Amino acid sequence: MSLEYFSKVYREIIPNFDDFLESIHRPHPSHLRVNTLKTTDDRVREALSRYGASLEPLPLRHCYLFSGLDNPGATLEYYLGYYHMQGLSSALPPLVLAPQEGDRVLDLCAAPGSKTTQMAAMMNNTGLIVANELNRRRLSILKFHLERLGVTNTVVTSFQAQNFPMKRADRSNLYFDRVLLDAPCSGEGRFRTVMRKDEREKMQPHSEEYSLKMSEYQKQMILRGFDLLKEGGTMVYSTCTYSPHENETVVDYLLQCRRDAVVLPFEIQGIRTAQGLTRYRSQRFSEDLKNTVRIYPHMVDSWGFYIALIMKASRPH
Repeated sequence: MSLEYFSKVYREIIPNFDDFLESIHRPHPSHLRVNTLKTTDDRVREALSRYGASLEPLPLRHCYLFSGLDNPGATLEYYLGYYHMQGLSSALPPLVLAPQEGDRVLDLCAAPGSKTTQMAAMMNNTGLIVANELNRRRLSILKFHLERLGVTNTVVTSFQAQNFPMKRADRSNLYFDRVLLDAPCSGEGRFRTVMRKDEREKMQPHSEEYSLKMSEYQKQMILRGFDLLKEGGTMVYSTCTYSPHENETVVDYLLQCRRDAVVLPFEIQGIRTAQGLTRYRSQRFSEDLKNTVRIYPHMVDSWGFYIALIMKASRPH
């Protein structure tokens, strides 16, 4: 991935593109989320100050920018599950989905578990979360974080997201109040010119052909996620990429295939966002995609993200 690629492909769709280029020359900031299932913000702030760390509040509750902590995954407090390293923009999809206590929630692509454990905290460990992950190696990471963070309302499954079962064991239909589909993607939103070794290793070798291939899988996943919603239920579709092939094209495909899908508007207090696209090159998308949001690192100093909030409308009886 290169700056030349971004300039060639995205200059026309990213607002204030020069500011965007300047932002990706900066390294990723370090963010964490306090795990309210086990502790409080004040206790984490006090504990980490003993390591020489300082925490600055971010626009989201329980989320902080931290500095002065060279090995944040090697403290006693980390292993006790008092906090979790999670980028600010990664914490936005659960916030938009807004699971409530007692809900039944499906996290279709759950590993490594940041959003799953965040939702468990939002639900105060009530209700049910089904955390699904196909990749066996990532499955072990998901289980580690669920145990470390004290999550007790979650069961783990391992199906292909697009083939997640639609029936219970008794053959009755399976429905959820809310579905999170943080889809596997090309990951362009993670790119910075200065990256740690572990960050760079997670970057996918990228091309437009790769995005088009991913888009076909994502279309299958979004249909299955939507079909698992109850009437009146809501789903969040999100990616950490800029590609319209993996974002607006996928949501527009859902609208074409499911007439009861409604894209809802939303705002995130304290977070600057850009509207989703209604056109890209020769493609034209539904005007409803203005209700989706794009997050860029020159607006929010974190990963680039795309988020759509979708409701299954009640059908007339």
